[in-house]
Amino acid sequence: MNPQPKRPFRISLLAGLGVAALAMTAVFAWSRVGLLDLPSISRDVTLEKSGLVDLSTMHDIDAYIHNASDDDSATYSASIKLMREGIAEIRQGHQAEGVAMMEQSLSDDPDNMVLANAYRMEIFQLQRSFLLSAQLAGILTPEFPDYLHGKPITFLEHIQTQHDSRETKLQLALAWVDHMLLFPALEIKAPSSVESVMLLTEIIEQGDGEYVPALFARGLNYLHRPARLVWPESKKMPPDAAAQDIGRCIAIGRTLGTGSKRLQATLAISLGDAYVKAGRLGVARSWWQIAQNLSHEDDIQLPVRRRYSWGDEEIIDRLEEELDRARAAMDQPMTDLAMMWN
Repeated sequence: MNPQPKRPFRISLLAGLGVAALAMTAVFAWSRVGLLDLPSISRDVTLEKSGLVDLSTMHDIDAYIHNASDDDSATYSASIKLMREGIAEIRQGHQAEGVAMMEQSLSDDPDNMVLANAYRMEIFQLQRSFLLSAQLAGILTPEFPDYLHGKPITFLEHIQTQHDSRETKLQLALAWVDHMLLFPALEIKAPSSVESVMLLTEIIEQGDGEYVPALFARGLNYLHRPARLVWPESKKMPPDAAAQDIGRCIAIGRTLGTGSKRLQATLAISLGDAYVKAGRLGVARSWWQIAQNLSHEDDIQLPVRRRYSWGDEEIIDRLEEELDRARAAMDQPMTDLAMMWN
């Protein structure tokens, strides 16, 4: 009589087959826009409409203005070169002069997403450094110097008034989130989020419903609102509002076949998180599995593994802690659009 296989071997084999099946399902689900509740996207969607056009060019411009590329022979516009010079001035300690140069650069090219993002991120880090220095000096109510006072919101409001476009309105909406990240008290965070969502909704509802940066920014606004607090506008949005916006981003990216694996994985993690907030835990874990299969970088793998360790009874509290950590990542704020092209 042939000996029967040992039970542990059977269990290991079944577990291995189960993991393989789950991985195959995840890859298949990502490849099919209609699976896992992704919305259907019009065939008329284009890279231009989505805001995902020329991502490789955006990457090169970003590298150039931050001096990661020393190619001074590059045929970039005067506004791009001026932004590079402004950032260099700030690095050399000439902050007021550098900020003025950046603002002139953006005034000359207000729809340039790379320039606007660089401006917001530089202002964010300058303000953050100022606040940290004031804290170390024991200053309880620090006042920003004139070149940082009210920035970037006041300057972007001026730009948006002079040149009203989806790009300028997007940057203003993100500036409100930057303000919220620097000043996370609830009395600042709530109205800042509401203001940001209002601007993003204007973009989406006024003919740019497939503009991925606005959809993702609004989805993250919804996602990062505390689960157990009533937000001023919470009654106006469905429980799955974050999942709807982020899911639409993924569907557009898949339809157009664009975006790096890292970007796709980042979106998939966020969509899984959004489904937790919507109470659909099975779908949430499927999207985390998709993210894990898309990118093997540590900053994708480790957050997914933490999420796998959460039980159903604690998942909301653990997710809130995870989102708190994401908002506290000041070296690379969640509003940094460089994630799109890097």
